[in-house]
Amino acid sequence: MCGIVALAGCDELAEPVLREALEALAHRGPDNAGEWTAPSGCAWLGHRRLSIVDLSPLGSQPMHNEDGSIWLVANGEIYNFPTLRPRLEALGHRFYSHSDNEAILHAYEAWGEGCVDHLQGMFAFVVWDESRRRLLAARDPLGIKPLYYAEDDGCLALASEAGALVKLLGEQPAPEPIALAYVLTLGYIPSPWAVWQGVHKLEPGHLLTWRPGQPAEVRKYWEPPRAITAHSAPTAEQFREQFEPVLKEHLLADVPVGLFLSGGLDSTSIAVGLRQIGQPVQSLTVGFPGSPQDEAPIAAATAAHLGLPHATVPLVIGDVDELLMRVAAAYDEPQGYSAPLTMFLLSEVTAARFKVALAGDGGDELFGGYTWYQGLGSPLGNRGRLGYRALRPLVRRSAAPWIRRQAARAFAGASALHRHAWRLFPRFLPEEAESLLAPLGICFSDQEMLEPFRSHFEPTLPLRRALQRVDLMTFCTDSILAKVDKASMAHSLEVRVPWLDRRIVDWALACATDPRDETESKSLLRDYLRPRVPADVLRRPKQGFSLRVLDNYDWAGAIETIRQGPWVRHGLWEKNWERLLEPGVPYREGRIWTLLCLTRWGQVWLK
Repeated sequence: MCGIVALAGCDELAEPVLREALEALAHRGPDNAGEWTAPSGCAWLGHRRLSIVDLSPLGSQPMHNEDGSIWLVANGEIYNFPTLRPRLEALGHRFYSHSDNEAILHAYEAWGEGCVDHLQGMFAFVVWDESRRRLLAARDPLGIKPLYYAEDDGCLALASEAGALVKLLGEQPAPEPIALAYVLTLGYIPSPWAVWQGVHKLEPGHLLTWRPGQPAEVRKYWEPPRAITAHSAPTAEQFREQFEPVLKEHLLADVPVGLFLSGGLDSTSIAVGLRQIGQPVQSLTVGFPGSPQDEAPIAAATAAHLGLPHATVPLVIGDVDELLMRVAAAYDEPQGYSAPLTMFLLSEVTAARFKVALAGDGGDELFGGYTWYQGLGSPLGNRGRLGYRALRPLVRRSAAPWIRRQAARAFAGASALHRHAWRLFPRFLPEEAESLLAPLGICFSDQEMLEPFRSHFEPTLPLRRALQRVDLMTFCTDSILAKVDKASMAHSLEVRVPWLDRRIVDWALACATDPRDETESKSLLRDYLRPRVPADVLRRPKQGFSLRVLDNYDWAGAIETIRQGPWVRHGLWEKNWERLLEPGVPYREGRIWTLLCLTRWGQVWLK
């Protein structure tokens, strides 16, 4: 896993600026730094390396093809490299390293933009073709690895993190009001939005091309299935045939690989799969001593049952505010959840043992594990829509808490997507976000709020499957995976997510839904696990990943911190912002936490 920076078509920047941008990604790649300037002067590529496959200097980047006409910087792993390399060699391509990333170069030579269709893995990369004066950038289908870009006056800049990218833009841009509104209403910033004005995230399953004198062009090369093609629910044996070969490929590494093991079905299925393919790895669980939600005992019992070497690391959190500041410094884009704090601690303790860890992220989206997939048959109708429309003008003003509660109920009844958004992150209504951010000159309604969902919603699918598709390309990509990437790479740790392999996604979301999922989530995983794990694993209720210590948090102190923060002090929020936090408003503590996260982020990143 690595960090990349690229420039194309820019006036020559001073070397200290380029080095500063590259150095900002040192945590993503502490093992080596490399850079290359095109002979034409049209492009510059920079790379920070975390050595995982081919630990020799030959695996360093930027990489080049046989005649040096094509150069690459990449972040990620190409899991089908062992089968892709001989295919490319049969076409006449010569490899000089054993790095899986070199396959991207030769795949580009062989198939041009179509190279992405031959890559199975997680990746964000930039290829510069000197002979054609052409740049190609791409992001993996599920957006496991990030890629930010900005374009201005014929100059294109790209980087693995927005924090590194803005160093190339001269003055720091202003925060993007729409992005902040999404943090308030969804808890994260959906692609292609980014936290800074003029900066964008390349969307999952998209590629970008650029030539001198022409604007960048972005197009989609992959999306999840839009139809169910297998009309009967899959069996556990069919699942095993799909899953275990892919899992085996995810072990590609020249360093030890570990496993994040919780008490949940997703990571437990990975542990079982590793045992099935004869590749047990050491598992690791973080424990929260004294918490009724502590999953460490059940995870340890599962590991012992499967014969996996296992370690439990207890986490005792003394100062939540100090931890929140550390997380704010590591996350160049804010989120409104507490789960990033837990992920940050988990990554910290894991990085002391491994360079690579497998994780169960994505299982809830693929197999319908979230609680908000239950009760989808409850009626919606005009009553909710009309009630919400009537209350919106009141919410935009300093409404009393009971009006805000009424408006929240009406919002959740306005449509299936309104209900879904409120179940996922019940915090601020779009009118409240618009009111709070009014000094930034924003217009933000429920139409803007739900647009990321709407763009991935396929109405011809069963509602549960349609919402899984939405979550996969929004919440999973821009909240879950962003959380994992930023927390893990802050500690130079690579996290792999086998459930989000394109082949598993294509298969799982094209399968018919199982009627059992209406009353028992993830019935397919349960069938796979039932003969292989202790029964307690299947009986255990689903646990979230949020921080376990906020029950006794000092919420009054948090409001004071917000009051002294940069958004309030500099008049960037509406002066009556505290009306949004009055006792009696819906999900008051969640609202305070979200504003506190934005405040701590602003203290680190705003100038």
